[in-house]
Amino acid sequence: MTDAGTAEEAGSVTPDGAGAHAADESVEPNPLADRRFLVFAAGNAANNVGEALYATALPLLAYQLTDSLVVMAWLAAAVPVSDLFAPALGAWADRRGVRGLIVQGLLAQAGAALAMNLLLLGGHSAPWLLFLCAVVLETGGLAYRTGWMTGVPAQFPDCPVRARGTLNSLFLATTLAGPLLVAALLPWVGYQGLLWLNLPTFFAPLVVWAVGVRPARSAPASPHKTAPASLDETAPASLDKTAPAPSHEGGRTDGGPRRTAPRWVKRRAAGAQARAGAEAPPSRIRDGWDAIRQDKRISVMLVADMVLSAVCGTGLTSLIVYHLRHGWALSGQQAGLAIAGMNVASLVGNLLVSQRRRLRPWTPMTLGVAARSVALILMIVPVWPVFMFAVVLGALGQGAVMATVVMARVRYLPPGVLGRASGLIWLLTGGAALLSPVFVSALDDVVGTPPTFLVLGIATTTVLLHLRLTRAAWRPVPRPQEPARRTNEP
Repeated sequence: MTDAGTAEEAGSVTPDGAGAHAADESVEPNPLADRRFLVFAAGNAANNVGEALYATALPLLAYQLTDSLVVMAWLAAAVPVSDLFAPALGAWADRRGVRGLIVQGLLAQAGAALAMNLLLLGGHSAPWLLFLCAVVLETGGLAYRTGWMTGVPAQFPDCPVRARGTLNSLFLATTLAGPLLVAALLPWVGYQGLLWLNLPTFFAPLVVWAVGVRPARSAPASPHKTAPASLDETAPASLDKTAPAPSHEGGRTDGGPRRTAPRWVKRRAAGAQARAGAEAPPSRIRDGWDAIRQDKRISVMLVADMVLSAVCGTGLTSLIVYHLRHGWALSGQQAGLAIAGMNVASLVGNLLVSQRRRLRPWTPMTLGVAARSVALILMIVPVWPVFMFAVVLGALGQGAVMATVVMARVRYLPPGVLGRASGLIWLLTGGAALLSPVFVSALDDVVGTPPTFLVLGIATTTVLLHLRLTRAAWRPVPRPQEPARRTNEP
């Protein structure tokens, strides 16, 4: 199927906003009924538990070592810094397939995590060294995520959107284990011990890979012809015994059992397939940008996501953790439990969107942004129950927005450019997220923590205005009706 055909089936709109939105009404089966999906999700979940340990323990360790919000914010900024490599990794996924990205990304993560742990063990806790290791680790994680996220539509073709949404919900569910494990294990193993526990989780997806649940090997595309993946998989087109089998496969002309093709035939076919791939046009990153621009729904969500990444990104997360420790004087264990409550709320918001049989993105996007804006304004109230309610409410809204965004990308972007388009989206949102620690830290130094929450809440309301002004991009345009035919009958 061509990209254009896929885009048409996905309900893409024309630049002027016209087009049918049939994709919003389509129903997909539950991916949890697929055994292969369950195995794949298990390896993904084990890796996510380690990521949650790392994401919770590292900021708290940085606070213990430096007592500085700036260091905490810049370590968290390793995630958006790694997004600078997203377009190149997306082009790799579209052009060469996702298998290499997954394996090499996991190995890079394991190497960076080992280096960080050895540096801390040796007493080398300079912030720039930790930041360097964090950037390499997050870049490897980006390669791994680019691989499996781009491969989901081909790996689970019956339910690509719900599979992507369910995996996103699973990510949030497994990250709940991070703060809980930090609270339970911190008195026994310390922060560095928690980072060592993260190391073996990078190999869980490789075990799933070894048992055979992996993305299919993608053959190079050719604009002229498509060669079969293997001559052994080629079957006669008809069950008629009088139809001769192809002579180059060693098959019998009387319709009897077909013999395996000789090795030299397979080598010649592989060479022809490689030459066909060499003739294919290069995977241009610009094609991904064109796909983003041509669908107004993707463009609207991209602008909203960029603003939210800058206002409610890593800087806000670090500010909440800092305020829990510094403003409310909570211990590391208590802060871990508070973060766990925030993650539970984010999971609930995510499930409310991902487990719906139909995806209608505008409504959960708007409600989620409204919840986040109201929550930030409520955080200025100096009452502990009100603050925790605001933290939970904001996480609930953010979880709904996250599920809506990731599912809409799979729904509306053509599969042939999904890697490049996703890479460009990650680059833009990651660049916006880089502003978050700078902006939040500077604002906190000038006005203090509670007024910073108020400013961020007011800034978030601009996203609501943007969604309201672009409401027409989500409305289906009725098809023109045929004019009534005139008849001579009375």
